[in-house]
Amino acid sequence: CVSTPVSKSLTQKNLHSHHFGEQAWQSQRQVALIIPGVKENAGWDRSQYVAVKNICEESDFSFILRENIPDDYNSCKKVVDELVKHGITTICFTNGCKLSAVKDFEKIYPQVTFSTIESISALWSGGSYSILSFEGSYLAGILAGLQTKTNKIGYVAPYYDSEVNQGINAFTIGVQRVNPNAEVLLDWTGSWDNPASEEQAVQNLKAQRVDVLTYHENGATVPNTAERAGIYFIAFNEVYPNHNYYLASIKIDWKKVYSDMIRYRKGLRTGKSSHNAYGVSQRMVDLAVTNKISTREKVLIETAKWELKNGRVIFSGDIFDRNDVRRCSENETISFYKLQKNMDWLIKGVRIVGT
Repeated sequence: CVSTPVSKSLTQKNLHSHHFGEQAWQSQRQVALIIPGVKENAGWDRSQYVAVKNICEESDFSFILRENIPDDYNSCKKVVDELVKHGITTICFTNGCKLSAVKDFEKIYPQVTFSTIESISALWSGGSYSILSFEGSYLAGILAGLQTKTNKIGYVAPYYDSEVNQGINAFTIGVQRVNPNAEVLLDWTGSWDNPASEEQAVQNLKAQRVDVLTYHENGATVPNTAERAGIYFIAFNEVYPNHNYYLASIKIDWKKVYSDMIRYRKGLRTGKSSHNAYGVSQRMVDLAVTNKISTREKVLIETAKWELKNGRVIFSGDIFDRNDVRRCSENETISFYKLQKNMDWLIKGVRIVGT
């Protein structure tokens, strides 16, 4: 469950909730979490598994985990049928199950509450919300722009998608803020979790003289490969304290996100439509840095955080895409809806490498 702040400046990874209310939790104190990989996978899978498991233990809820679930309709439907058969009435997808599928499941099982990841928010009984993870990417871009010595910065990502593009573009804006001479080299892997493709992407970037990189992938392949390749990296949803080339982590406080969803969302069930976005201002998104970062770099990153908390809009002012098409003018801001639904372009300053 994720969104942009109600203020103009926040936004992203979009886990949207449906019908999260106390009545469901009182009637069935059981929560099912569905992940695309396994709970041991560093990053996306493990971070949410740990968060929901801890919340359930603290709240005396039963916790059910289903692992290695693909995001196609039939796979999602099969696991939903099985969980409902066993009396589960709250089901959280993190495997990318489409909102259209979840809406279908809600019609079939109106007694069940669902959440899923989707790049455009879904309204439920009065409200919806999303997480602005691209704010963390923006901060990571500032750090990468300060750290690079070759002015070649790498980014590993799965494929074109509004949410993925938000992160790449925000990262590049961060780079350009502190180092306009640097370029971001992007390598697509074609998948959220394909170790062979991710290893090859890192090697492709190394061949291009990249000395700092980040990524938007599911597991630990990119950071582990970067470590072996001697490339400094900024991690996503995980920390790597024993890695020599680990600089920082883009972090989402999933425990806070799910606690809010699970236990405190009853205030939105008013019959009025509302949308809330959670990012740096709400302390749900952050860039956690290591002691490798200089005092000057820390000050610049903390300044950027302060600006976000006080209304800075990342996607505003003159912005051109890779084809020199103007996407935003000097006194304009790209709306949240367009960010979520129509960011089918990459910003000028990104160069695609690899195959």
